[in-house]
Amino acid sequence: MQKWFVLLAMAACTGGNPGGSAAPDAPMHDPGADAGVDAPAPPPITVLRGVDRATAFSLAEAHTLATTHGVKWTGVYIGGACNGGSGWTKSLVTSLHNQDGWTFMPTFVGQQSPAICGAHTLTAAQGHTDGLAAVQTMKSFGWEPNRKIPVALDLEAGSYSYSPSGSLAYAKAWRDAVQGAGYLAYLYSNPTAINALYDGGVKFDGAWPASWFFSTFHASKPDDLNQLGTRYTHENRAWQYAGSFAVSGAGTVDGDTSDLLLAPEPGGTNL
Repeated sequence: MQKWFVLLAMAACTGGNPGGSAAPDAPMHDPGADAGVDAPAPPPITVLRGVDRATAFSLAEAHTLATTHGVKWTGVYIGGACNGGSGWTKSLVTSLHNQDGWTFMPTFVGQQSPAICGAHTLTAAQGHTDGLAAVQTMKSFGWEPNRKIPVALDLEAGSYSYSPSGSLAYAKAWRDAVQGAGYLAYLYSNPTAINALYDGGVKFDGAWPASWFFSTFHASKPDDLNQLGTRYTHENRAWQYAGSFAVSGAGTVDGDTSDLLLAPEPGGTNL
């Protein structure tokens, strides 16, 4: 991400490692549930190493990450009013899959606090509008609905702390619009915001917390992070465990691990 966005993501991270408890997860929303009982099972979900950054990876950088560091997926910044990403295209994402077999975490950077972005309308109406915008962008990348394909809402920690009630209303409406259009809806934020929304009744299909305990690649599993307690423990959690570290031949990256369903190549399906 751009420098200012990375700094705010660092602010979202916490150094402690508290436990937590909550009610068990609700069943994952299934946009393909109407496909019929004979529909094939989705691909198996396994723990995979990933990376993300706002600026798109070159094919050479991606190949280094895949072959030298075992990276299997990347975040893809598809848009949103506060998106700091650049260079991500359907063609590039297809090439990344064809070259190294990568899967993807499409990410929509929504409304934030005024301190983060000029777009700061944290309301249900705006959440609905932005959710529909995310749906259209997913289609433009070749990720079609009703194929169990996820898209993540990036809601920074500073945005939640600025307006907890606004963030809850915005995130719920965004989630509902995305799910209603046939996609899985994930949430990227820090553990405090993720937990608060979950406990407030706004449960996503998956969570991607940012909590930086490491400064390079690490053999971590999402469940190693106990800051979410028993929330999102049913193969529907990722974890951004390290931020903005340099990798020889691949630039600066964030380090991630996942145990959830990721997006296939454009035009692909998880059914």
